[in-house]
Amino acid sequence: MLNQNLLDNTLHISKGSFKLEKINNISTNTLTNEYCKKQYKKKDIICSKCYSFKGLNFRKSMIPLLEKNSKLLSESIIPWDNLPRIFDLYFRFDSHGELINLNNIQNFVNICLKNPKTSFTLWSKRFDLIKKFFDNNEKPENLILIYSNSKLNKPLYKLPKYFDKTFNNVIKLNYKSYYNQNTMFIAKKDITKELKTKIKNDYESYKNNFDKDNKINCFQKCIDCLLCYTKNNVKTIIEKTK
Repeated sequence: MLNQNLLDNTLHISKGSFKLEKINNISTNTLTNEYCKKQYKKKDIICSKCYSFKGLNFRKSMIPLLEKNSKLLSESIIPWDNLPRIFDLYFRFDSHGELINLNNIQNFVNICLKNPKTSFTLWSKRFDLIKKFFDNNEKPENLILIYSNSKLNKPLYKLPKYFDKTFNNVIKLNYKSYYNQNTMFIAKKDITKELKTKIKNDYESYKNNFDKDNKINCFQKCIDCLLCYTKNNVKTIIEKTK
């Protein structure tokens, strides 16, 4: 039987599911991350739609495991022998959660160094922590950093320093929102039958061409795509937010 002490000091690896099927991850607790809690309250950014805040309320058994990871990763540098051996080709950091501090980054970097044959990807909005750390430390060759753009409908094409790609979200309006957007400055008496028909036809065109017009390139399971998990010429990832 494994020593309980060792189990308590071992990072939990989550099995990938749904979109992340076959891509496992080491994640942290979104619910206790001070940065995440502040961002979640801002209604005009992607964080307000955070799947992790909502999902963990339905998967409460995960919370203690993710909280354990948060503490292990942020409170000190994990001894080399306690870092996991990973045999996956592709692996994700923080499917849930966000970087907590510099210790967190150092521990992720050490995991990369211990597992040089695995390609690791980390999404983060914490440019401040990333810059502070990598201004003074070398970035592993097998670590891909993706800047998670919090602004909706404003894809970022310029890479922040040390990041390899940006990840962006755009929202497709439903008909009611599209209609309201196109009539908000028109007096009710001036909204004719002809105008309503035009808006309806325009919406069909908007809906049918949305993916192409917005250059959507994130639309399938990660393992079937791997744009984010491999080094390639695609630097801007755009996903249609549900």
